[in-house]
Amino acid sequence: MNKILIGVLFLICSIASFASNNVSVAMVKKVNGDVSVKRANVFVKSTLGQKLYENDVILTGKNGNIGIVFNDGSILNLSEGSVIKIENFIFKPVQKDFKFSLNMTKGKGVFESGKIGKLSPKSFKMKFPDGVVGIRGTKFLLEVD
Repeated sequence: MNKILIGVLFLICSIASFASNNVSVAMVKKVNGDVSVKRANVFVKSTLGQKLYENDVILTGKNGNIGIVFNDGSILNLSEGSVIKIENFIFKPVQKDFKFSLNMTKGKGVFESGKIGKLSPKSFKMKFPDGVVGIRGTKFLLEVD
C-alpha cells in the first residue's frame, strides 16, 4: 500500500513540476465528448480552459471534438478520432524567434494560422504520416486516415 501511495505522490509531483517549469502554448476553448491529453505518459480528461504545453498529445474519442487557441492566435479544431502532438511552439516576436510544429497521425480537423503564419511562415510545419491536406490561404482542412 505504501509503495502505491509513494508512486501516486511521485506522479503528482512530476506533473506539477512539469507544469511549473514550462510555459503553456495554448488553451482549450471548446471541448465536447471524449477528449484527453497525454502529458508525460499520463492521460488527463480535457477540460474547458485547460492549458496545453509542448509535447502534449491531444486525443479525441468517439463523439469527441476540441477547439484550441494557441498563444499566437492560431486556431485548431479537431473532430472525433483525432490524434495530434504539439511538437514545438515558440512565439517570441520581440526576439523574432518563432517555431511551430504539429504532428497529426489520425483524424480530421481545421487549422487557421495566427501570427507565426504571418510573421514567419517558414517556421510553421504540419506533419502527417500519410493524408490529405486542403489549403486555401492560411486556413486549411486536415484529414489523416
